[in-house]
Amino acid sequence: MKSSLQWMQDYVAVDMERDPQEFADVLTMAGIPVEQVEYWGNDIQHVYTGKILNIVNHPNADKLVICTLDLGDRRLTIVTGAKNVREGQIVPVAVHGAKLPGGVTIKKSKLRGEVSEGMLCSAHELGLEDGLLLPEEREGIWILPQDTPIGVDALDYLQLRDTVYEYELTPNRADCFSMIGLSREFAVLSQQKAMFPEITVAESEEPINGKVTVSIEDEDLCTRYAARLLTHVRVGPSPLWMQQRLRKSGVRPINNVVDVTNYVMIELGIPLHAYDYDHVDEHHLIARRAARGESLKTLDGVERTLTDAMLVIADPKKACCVAGVMGGINSEVTEDTRTVILECASFKGSSIRKTGRALGLRSEASARFERGLDAEGCLRSLDRAAQLLQQMSACDVAQGIVDIYPQPQKVQHIKFTAAAVNRFLGTEIPAERMIAILQTLGFGIAQDGAVLTAVVPSWRGDCTEMPDIAEEVARIFGYENIPSTRPLSNVSEGQEGYRHCICEKISSILSGSGLNETVTFSFMNSDSLRKLQFPENDPLYRAVPILNPITEEFPLMRTTLIPSLMDVLVRNQAVKNQSVGIYEIAAVYTPKQLPVTELPRESMHVAGLLYGQRRGAAWPDQAVDYDFYDLKGLVEAVLSGLEIEAELETSDFAPLHPGKAARFVKDGKILCQFGELHPSAIDGYDIEGPVYIFEMDVEALLPHVNFVPAYHKVARFPAISRDLAFLAPLEIDNARILGIIREYGGIYLEDVRLFDLYQGKQVPEGFKSLAYSLVFRSGEGTLADGDIQSSIDSILKKLKDTLHCELR
Repeated sequence: MKSSLQWMQDYVAVDMERDPQEFADVLTMAGIPVEQVEYWGNDIQHVYTGKILNIVNHPNADKLVICTLDLGDRRLTIVTGAKNVREGQIVPVAVHGAKLPGGVTIKKSKLRGEVSEGMLCSAHELGLEDGLLLPEEREGIWILPQDTPIGVDALDYLQLRDTVYEYELTPNRADCFSMIGLSREFAVLSQQKAMFPEITVAESEEPINGKVTVSIEDEDLCTRYAARLLTHVRVGPSPLWMQQRLRKSGVRPINNVVDVTNYVMIELGIPLHAYDYDHVDEHHLIARRAARGESLKTLDGVERTLTDAMLVIADPKKACCVAGVMGGINSEVTEDTRTVILECASFKGSSIRKTGRALGLRSEASARFERGLDAEGCLRSLDRAAQLLQQMSACDVAQGIVDIYPQPQKVQHIKFTAAAVNRFLGTEIPAERMIAILQTLGFGIAQDGAVLTAVVPSWRGDCTEMPDIAEEVARIFGYENIPSTRPLSNVSEGQEGYRHCICEKISSILSGSGLNETVTFSFMNSDSLRKLQFPENDPLYRAVPILNPITEEFPLMRTTLIPSLMDVLVRNQAVKNQSVGIYEIAAVYTPKQLPVTELPRESMHVAGLLYGQRRGAAWPDQAVDYDFYDLKGLVEAVLSGLEIEAELETSDFAPLHPGKAARFVKDGKILCQFGELHPSAIDGYDIEGPVYIFEMDVEALLPHVNFVPAYHKVARFPAISRDLAFLAPLEIDNARILGIIREYGGIYLEDVRLFDLYQGKQVPEGFKSLAYSLVFRSGEGTLADGDIQSSIDSILKKLKDTLHCELR
C-alpha cells in the first residue's frame, strides 16, 4: 500500500514542513510500518509548461525538427527528434540549467549547427515508470491537456512534487489499506480530527429496478452483492489529478470509469468492478462457484481454466469475472461502452487468496479481499464512485441500488475496564485518555461506572476482545511511553533432551564417517513412494495432506526420509556430482486417522545414502566404489556408538534389492533397514549404477541406547578358540544359528563370529556351508579342552535337532 501526503491532505492537515522520515517513524512505532519513503520530484528543477508555436525541419538533419515554444514570459527554440510533437501542443520544457533525475543537467547547446535552448521532456524523463503510463505516453514527448496553463512549474502543475509512503502492513490491518483508514491513524497520531468526503449522488428519474438483477448462489463465499446502473456513459481519460494520484499509489490509469473504481478502492479500501451492460446476458449478475473446467479470458489476455472451488461473477450464460481477482475481457468497459453495471461485493478472504494462488494472479483488489473487507461500506463505495463520475460529467446515475445482503455483519461489543487494560499493559493511563484514543479511531464508547463498552466499527474486524482494545490504546499512547520492567517468572536451566542428545551422537558418527548432512522439506509426493516400489497398500501412503502446499509437487507430509534423499541425489547427478554420501536426521509424520482431526504422530528418523565412488582414482591407487559393506559398516558404527547390540537378518523392505537387503532387529523390533536400492527404483529415478540406502527409527533405538558402556577388566587368562563348520539348509539364516550358539555356548563363551560362507561342488544341493569362530575364556583360570567340550556338544545337538545343521 502506498499513500501520497498531498492526497492525504484532503482528509487531515499534514505538516509538509515536517521531516517525512520522522513522521514515518512515528507511524511505524504505532503499528503502521512504513517500509520506504519516496521523494517525488526532489531532484527536478526548472521544468515549465510550454506551447509549441511553430515546427520546422532541421536544415542539416532529416530526423530532427526545430520547435519554437511559448513559455509565457519568453520564447525558446528547441531542437528535438521526437516524432509525436505537433503545433499547438502543450509540453513540459526543461530550460537551460534544469536538473532532471539521475543528475542530468540541461544546457544550451548546438545540435547539427542549430541552437537548442533546452529540452522537451517525456514522462519517463520526469521520473515516471513506464508501467504507470498509458501506451501513448511511453513513447515520445509527454503531451499535456490543452487546458494546461503556460509558463508554470510543470512539476507543481503535474503534482509530481510529493512524498509517498510505502507501507508493509500486517494482514490484520485491512482497514489501513485505504486512504481513509490511514487518515484516521494520521489524525490520532497528530491529535487532529480526520475529515471525510461528503458523498451525494444526483440520481436520474430512470429506475434501476427491472434493468439490473443480482443474486448470490453461494452465501459462504459472497456475503453481500450490490450494484448501481450508470447510463449515458462517456468513456475517456480521467482528470490529470486523478491519474497522478493513482500513479503515486502504484496503479496505471486506463480510462475514467476504470480509474474511478481504482480510485475509490484506494480511497475507501473496497474494490469495485465495472461491467459493460450490453455484454451481460439478461443484465443479470450471479455470484456462484465456477463449474469444473469452466474457462474465462481475463483482462490480461490469458485464457484461464477454473475449478469448482473458485468464485466467479457470471451472467446466466457465462462467467464474466474471477470474483475479487480479475475481470473478464467479455464484459470489460471500452470506448464503445454506453451503459455500465457498477458492482461492489464482499467475498470470503480465504477463497480469494486460494483462487489467486491457484491462478497465479494477484491484484490490488485481491490483496484487499484477502484481508477481509467491511461489508457495511459497499453502498458508500458505490455512491462515491457514482459521485466522482458525475463530477466528471461522465455518466448519469439510475435511481436506486440493487443490494443482496442475506446475513448483515454483526456489531461487535467489547466490555473492559481501564484498570484491566492498565494491568495488561503495565501502565497507568487514565480512562479519559483511553476513551479519547478509541473515539478518535472510530470506536463508540458507552460507560457504566467503571465498566466501558467499546462498540467496534465495522471496518475493524481484527478487534474481538479486551487485549485488542489494550493494543489500540498502547500503540497510540506510544510503546516508548510504557515503562520497561523486568519480567517476573520462574526460570529453569535449559537442558538438552535425551532424544536430541541421541540424534546429535548419530550425526557426529555419520559426519565423522565422511557423510554430508542434508536438510530438506518435510513434504513428499505419493508418486515418489511408487517409484521406490512401495506397494499400494503400504502404510507409508497414509500421509497427512497439506491444505496449502508450497507447490503441487509436495502435497503430503512425508512418512519416510528416503524420497528426500533420492531427490538430493538426482540434483547432484544433474550437476555431474558422481560421488554422494549424505544423511538426514528429521521427523516423519504419521496421521492417527484420516481425515486428520488431531495432530499426527511425529517421530525422528535417520536415513543415509551412498552412491558412486568412496575414493577417487589417484596414482597409484584406482577408484573404489561404494558397496553393500560400506553401508553395513556405517549402520554398525551408529549402533556401536549407541552401545546397542542387535541381530542381523535378511530384509524384505520394498525399496531394496532382494538378496542385497538386511536389517538389524532387537527384541523383535526393527531398528534399521539397509541395502542396495531395487533396480526398478533406480530406473524410476533415471540413475545409473547402484544406490545404497538405510533408514532407522530413533524411537525404536531409544529403549536400547546406553551412553555408559559396560566396563570389563582386562583378561588375565588366555582364550581358547574353536572353529566349527556346518552344513545348513539354504533357508536357515545366520542369525538363527548365532542365537543357538550364544544360548548353548555356556558361561565361558566370550565371542562368536561367522568367518566363511561357501556353496560349491563339495556341498550337497540345497545346503550351504557356514564356518564360525568361537572364543572361550574364563576369569578364574586357563581353560582346558574338557571345560568347553560339553558346551560344544550342546551346540551341535541343538543345531541338528532344531535347524537340521550337520557338523561338516
